[in-house]
Amino acid sequence: MDTIQPTIQKSVPSTIVRRIKTLSSVNYGSKILSGLRRLQESGILCDLVLTAGGTALHVHKAVMAACSDYFCAMLTSDMVECHQDSVELHGVSSEGLKAVVHFAYAGILKLTVENIEDVLSAASHLQITEAMDLCCKYLESAITVENCIDILNLSELYTLKSTGEKAKNFILESFENLADNEQFDKLNSHQLGWLLQENSLKVESEYKLFEIILKWVNNDPQCREEHLPQLMGGIRLPLLTGEELVEKVSKIDVMQQNKHCTELLTAAKDYHIVVSKQPLLQTSRTQVRSDKPSLVMCHAENLESYNLMTKKHALLRDSIVPLYNPCVCVVNNFMYACGGKYDNNDSNEIATARCFRYDPRFDTWYELASMNEARKDFSLVALNSGNALLAIAGQDENMVMCSMEYFSISSNDWGMRSSLPHATYGHAATVCTEIIYLSGGQRFDGFSDQLFAYDSATDLWQEKTPMFTSRANHAMETVKGKIYIIGGNVEDSYFFAVPRTRIECYNPTLDQWTVCKSSLAVREAGSCVLNNRIYIAGGINGEHYYSNIVHAYNGEDDKLEIVEKFPMRIIGKACCVLILPQYV
Repeated sequence: MDTIQPTIQKSVPSTIVRRIKTLSSVNYGSKILSGLRRLQESGILCDLVLTAGGTALHVHKAVMAACSDYFCAMLTSDMVECHQDSVELHGVSSEGLKAVVHFAYAGILKLTVENIEDVLSAASHLQITEAMDLCCKYLESAITVENCIDILNLSELYTLKSTGEKAKNFILESFENLADNEQFDKLNSHQLGWLLQENSLKVESEYKLFEIILKWVNNDPQCREEHLPQLMGGIRLPLLTGEELVEKVSKIDVMQQNKHCTELLTAAKDYHIVVSKQPLLQTSRTQVRSDKPSLVMCHAENLESYNLMTKKHALLRDSIVPLYNPCVCVVNNFMYACGGKYDNNDSNEIATARCFRYDPRFDTWYELASMNEARKDFSLVALNSGNALLAIAGQDENMVMCSMEYFSISSNDWGMRSSLPHATYGHAATVCTEIIYLSGGQRFDGFSDQLFAYDSATDLWQEKTPMFTSRANHAMETVKGKIYIIGGNVEDSYFFAVPRTRIECYNPTLDQWTVCKSSLAVREAGSCVLNNRIYIAGGINGEHYYSNIVHAYNGEDDKLEIVEKFPMRIIGKACCVLILPQYV
């Protein structure tokens, strides 16, 4: 009789099945690595001997192939070394081999000033990327005046991009200190040429730079003198003073004997002769050696700057005469200041016609031809061509103007152009795609919401779609093909200022206005554009007090923010952006 055996069935609760996870041991990887290191140190299961510089190390093929692209290609292909028990490495030192093998088994590199080049060479030759990354971090953390050129040369030799950039930045920042160090003599002509092209090269003056380069050439004139013309092309000779050019540079023998150097010297002297035309003669050799833009505000005798990157305040050279609320604009990093009030007497509304130009290269002022008509509360714009200015409308005592004057930079004289259809003052203007746009302002019959466009090619004004709100004493700036109107005011029946807070945006292509979400209660404020942001400096705020705040408005995301609060209130609309020398 058959016996039926009972079947025992295990059941796993479904709740446990559903909760199965993939788990890992945190320490497993380091345990395996530690075990492999002990095997290698004991010579157990090693199947390859690496030889370099008289040193032989027993290793495991699998480990070396796993960490090195060089060994992976060698040991997994049909190369001869794939079937050998030992491999001799050429171009790798004993110290370098020991370090990278230790890294292969421990993930650790012991780096010193003495062994870094050997280790870097070995890691590069054997294509161990992680070891090279550690070498780069070590080099970048160790950069000093005493080794920066050595590190730069290493970065170029082994194509270490990040390390090379940090070494270059350090050299640019510490250039004058480096010039007194023996490291400086290790720079080659190509490296020096690159440094001389940089705006961020920190140097006291171009004449100091001239002396440094001349010293480098004189340290080995037989080999280096042939590079002098190329290097002189990188020194901004026009930015030397006339005295330095005539009394010092001209008397250097090599500057007299080398044709190319003589031509550069002559061009620099000519630049100083035609002062009024200097804005039209701009090249890379006449640009201020700096890469940090500053907000520049002109009020009374003072010309004040604020560096937007370093947050540093500075006073520039005083103007020739006090300037009370002039209009300013910039042409090729020259600031033009024209018109404004004759003096600071509140009971006196007399305007001035005098015009001046400030040059940040030499921190100097130069008086230009005066306008045909004295005017204040007008607009001053520079044509995109950079060869002319336009002074539009404004007022003088009890006279409101509609006239427009044209200033030729090349001939230093003013002429008349087509007048505005209406006399106005307190308006604002900007240039967008070669067309000048003028908005708002105050007339005898009240405040205007009109927008006009002027084409300098045809000398004609054309009326466009008006703003949503009338206003005067506002800011008007162009960013990425769109025009923004910020702040301003009208007056109530008692002649008290009523702020206009809405920011409006105009699209010239569509001849259409839109109202932005952001708002700002400010009037008679300075404005300028940098990196597609509109900066609003000071002005009179909604509580009718002069403000000490600098705002920045980004039209793309319609965001307004406070970027700085000055210790003093900012009075006047004269505001622009200039690149100032590094020592300011």
